[in-house]
Amino acid sequence: MAYYLTVEKRKGEYTPLEITKSKYFARISNLKNNGATLEEIDIFTMMFNDEHELRKTLFKEKLLEMRDTNRPLSIRRLINNKYKKVTYDFLYQGDMEDVMDPSRIIDKINDKLYQNDFRFIEKLANHYMEYYECSSTAPEVRNYACESIRLGHISPYFSIRDNNQDNVLTRMAKLLIYEYKELPNGNIIYSNKVKYRNIHSLIAFIKNYNKKYQDEENKQISLFEEDKPITKKRKKNEPLDGQYSLFD
Repeated sequence: MAYYLTVEKRKGEYTPLEITKSKYFARISNLKNNGATLEEIDIFTMMFNDEHELRKTLFKEKLLEMRDTNRPLSIRRLINNKYKKVTYDFLYQGDMEDVMDPSRIIDKINDKLYQNDFRFIEKLANHYMEYYECSSTAPEVRNYACESIRLGHISPYFSIRDNNQDNVLTRMAKLLIYEYKELPNGNIIYSNKVKYRNIHSLIAFIKNYNKKYQDEENKQISLFEEDKPITKKRKKNEPLDGQYSLFD
């Protein structure tokens, strides 16, 4: 399955970048041309600390034109001759440990529960409701998250353990991450083989949620700021807020 790292040239028009020509790109599949597996794209982007470093390198290697340096980048698939977004967010160097050890993802999800962040648990369950791996478990998690919100504390149903000694939240995460076999008696046997696409999705979901939550917190804090922001005259060629300067 081929994925592409694309730039939005014009609204709704996407062009794949030739990242396979980068010295930082490692080919581990038998795909040709600009197509890459999701894992190959992640290995490439995880060479960088953040989007600024990624853009700067793409520009230096002449893979990103000057006029495109501030245009949106995304991971897409070619479907019916159109590049469709099928996943969100890039993984960077700080995400490498989670990719190498998916149990860290499960720990982060459970940490949200024990931090009483029931909103996160509800949104997580809603997001993966249609995934066949956890089509029955995700509704359970959502119901218990909603009950926790109503009660103001963790629902006792989150304490119930299955035959693997996992709570329902851990079971949902494991079903998404690991290949498994369900026995006739309902017991589940997990293998060490992982579903990489779901790993990427879970890491990106957590990152996006944390960023959105932090942005909301910052907005709340700004409501209580009494001092007016200091405005400074923008220097010539200084990037506007939200833009990147690749020459820092």
